[in-house]
Amino acid sequence: MGKDHSAKSTTKDSPIVTSVVSRILAMIREGSLAVDCALPSERELSERFSTSRGVIRAAIRDLSISGVLETKSRCRPVVVGNGAPARTNGSSKRHIGIWLWPNTSDYAASSILKGIQSAGLGIDVRLMIASAIDSDWSSIFDAEARFLESIADEPVGAGLITWYLGGERNLPSLLKLRQAGVPMVFLDRLPPEELSADFVGTDNEGCARKAVQHLIDLGHRKIALISNIDAASSVKDRESGYKRALRDAGISFNEDYIQRDQVDTPEGVEAALDTLFGLQEPPTAIFAVNDHIALQIYEALQSRKISVPNHVSVVGFDGLLRWVPGGGYLTTFQQDFQRMGQLAAEIMIQRLDNGAPKAYKHVLLDAPFTDRGSTAQPKSIISNSNMPSMENI
Repeated sequence: MGKDHSAKSTTKDSPIVTSVVSRILAMIREGSLAVDCALPSERELSERFSTSRGVIRAAIRDLSISGVLETKSRCRPVVVGNGAPARTNGSSKRHIGIWLWPNTSDYAASSILKGIQSAGLGIDVRLMIASAIDSDWSSIFDAEARFLESIADEPVGAGLITWYLGGERNLPSLLKLRQAGVPMVFLDRLPPEELSADFVGTDNEGCARKAVQHLIDLGHRKIALISNIDAASSVKDRESGYKRALRDAGISFNEDYIQRDQVDTPEGVEAALDTLFGLQEPPTAIFAVNDHIALQIYEALQSRKISVPNHVSVVGFDGLLRWVPGGGYLTTFQQDFQRMGQLAAEIMIQRLDNGAPKAYKHVLLDAPFTDRGSTAQPKSIISNSNMPSMENI
């Protein structure tokens, strides 16, 4: 696990120095002072902690001796560790917690797990795999928080690889892990802004831009986005890619063309389509924020006798149908979930073997574009007069 960087005072310092040491450690473990970053000046620290520069220098000396700070002549001290002790507790085994969504039978989650297991973790590593059992979001967030804190409390809980869901709500649980010195690697979704950590995901903005550019190249100018209300970075980035592609092509952005399904249900998609095709200038193409929504759009259009792609083109995101014989019928971008899991595990092993990093890694993977025939050049525009309403279906 590397040498023990426990922040223990090596001199008989006053309680004030000990207090400053603890407060600087808290800033490092909470992420407001990141590894490889310089400390604020002695004057700034003195004002922040309402104490003398002599006390600040004593605290810096202790943190340097304990391996938390690196000091050089004429330079501010640099953070090189978080002061957390090695967590082996005499055991030769290292436990890595794996939090997956929605469960291990899901195609994406199972692919991630397969990638993690292919990374050559070593015989001393044990995986503790968990996911939520309940279906309502409040219960899911609570289950996630309990699991995160169980890893922080586990004597040999060496690390965490997480498909994080809880946003700001479960930030205290993440900070507890950081304070306990547990390395974390986030999958698919970035951690909350307050926490710096390793991350492996997809270039969501770049791929979304390519999706919309594909539709533009076919001749579409009225392109809608059906998204959801998830606050995840992946969703935000795909919306940003959609807007960027329109802007780059000189197409005016129309807020009415963005519809957000509250809970990704068929009823929500039906309502979104009613709104879109009730516009004076309805869209000729739809970019869905994920394949789950795209497939519901496809089915809803078919039930309304609206041809895909002759009347409306549809593009998804994920590659949900890649294992269907022939690859399915949805034009989409295929996320490499297995590679995502493998890279996350490799980064985790690096952290366990070498200790806290000087800088966290953010790895973005490409998602190959696969044209399965759900897009075509625009041939007609659906109007209120010939588009069946939801009430008539």
